[in-house]
Amino acid sequence: MSAFAAWSRPEDAGVSSAGLRAFIRAAREATGSVQFHSLILLRHGKTVCRMNWAPYDDTTPHTLYSLSKSFCSAAAGFAVSEGLLKWDSSVWDVLPEEIPEGRDDLKNVTLETLLCMGSGLDPESDSQPSDQSVTWAGHVLSHKLLYAPKTHFHYNTMGTYLVSCMVQKAAGQNIRDYLMPRLFEKLGIEKPQWDMSPQGVCCGGFGLHLSSEDIARFGQCLLHHGMWNGQQVLPKGWMELATREHIANYEGVRQEGNEWGQGYGFQFWRCMDGRFRGDGMYGQICMVDEKRDAVLAVTCGAADMGLEMKLFRDHIWAAFDAAPSPDAEWEALKKDTAALTYPLPEDDGSGICIPEDTCKAEINGTDFYLCFARSAYGTLRLRLGSSPEESAEIYLGRGKPAPAAVFGWRSWNTRYFGMYAVRDRALYISLRSPGDPNTWEGRFSFEGGNVVFDGYGIGFPNGKIVFQKA
Repeated sequence: MSAFAAWSRPEDAGVSSAGLRAFIRAAREATGSVQFHSLILLRHGKTVCRMNWAPYDDTTPHTLYSLSKSFCSAAAGFAVSEGLLKWDSSVWDVLPEEIPEGRDDLKNVTLETLLCMGSGLDPESDSQPSDQSVTWAGHVLSHKLLYAPKTHFHYNTMGTYLVSCMVQKAAGQNIRDYLMPRLFEKLGIEKPQWDMSPQGVCCGGFGLHLSSEDIARFGQCLLHHGMWNGQQVLPKGWMELATREHIANYEGVRQEGNEWGQGYGFQFWRCMDGRFRGDGMYGQICMVDEKRDAVLAVTCGAADMGLEMKLFRDHIWAAFDAAPSPDAEWEALKKDTAALTYPLPEDDGSGICIPEDTCKAEINGTDFYLCFARSAYGTLRLRLGSSPEESAEIYLGRGKPAPAAVFGWRSWNTRYFGMYAVRDRALYISLRSPGDPNTWEGRFSFEGGNVVFDGYGIGFPNGKIVFQKA
């Protein structure tokens, strides 16, 4: 059940239905670079619109990638408000077991500097150890300090992992469990999955799974300065502190048109026109516009997040400033919204000769191998990966979408729906995961011994690619 009542129509909230229809059209034209999954727009605490592009919805938990960072920041805010940590608490004090010998300089790496991406750690610290006997935290802290605190912005996801470690050490429980009674339960969010390191610490900077409805609840709580249903949920004053600029992520002046060059807070980005947001790779968004009293919550599979942000500026936020639309536009918007879907390939029932040789293509400097094979039960098997041995096996049925079996490589614990179709002597596939951006859809043609793919991929090959016999 939604936490938000709905406006009768967008115009009642001061938003143009015609402007929202323009967004849908622009999003359709941008599907080669941005594929929206779900979108919720709130104003004055009520729903202006909900858009779900089938097969996605706004209630299925979705991988948030770096939008997880904003929730990790909230955990740090609670820990400080409860006296468990201070903003100037250092990793040297809180995590002494992870500090290499002779590294007194790590006293300068504090909760504050980690949260604002200004710790000064070597950029190479943003990595995980290849030696499984080394802890993630120990690996990060083995790197040098290259800059004085808060003098150099460097986006460092493993720095956020250190925040998660610090809160867990201080609170005696991981940040997901720590946030359950303080935030998630109070917002009506069911216990979420938050992926963990081998040491049993929530990844912090990534790995949280929430729906766009959950994201909208968090955004609305932020908009009201931590209040939810008349109760102070987030620590008083934390939202103002966390979302203001703490470090410049630009040189000299803020970069016009660049939503990543407006300043950075405590795991929140400052945005153009005074907005702020948490965001995650491939377009996961929680954006708050205090001037308009509005929240935008989005799950997405975007290869171009810059274009995604431009679509918001040009159409979503512009719809607040446009003239009211006639009733006919509202009626048309309802139809447009109900029809949102990613079309499936049509099958003409014909046969096709699919080569079963292993083929290879170089993609972004890395060799990718592809092999087709018929399998039992009438499914088509694709093997795809960075080597013939390390690859995913994908099993697709013909003609209608169904749960698709994907084994190995990048796809463990990911649920897919997919199909293949044959039309005009070409092979078409559609493979989507309802809980993350992983998508592979497009056309395979077989030309002179080569396999040519032309389509869209997130987590899979993208664009037009020629695979030659290996």
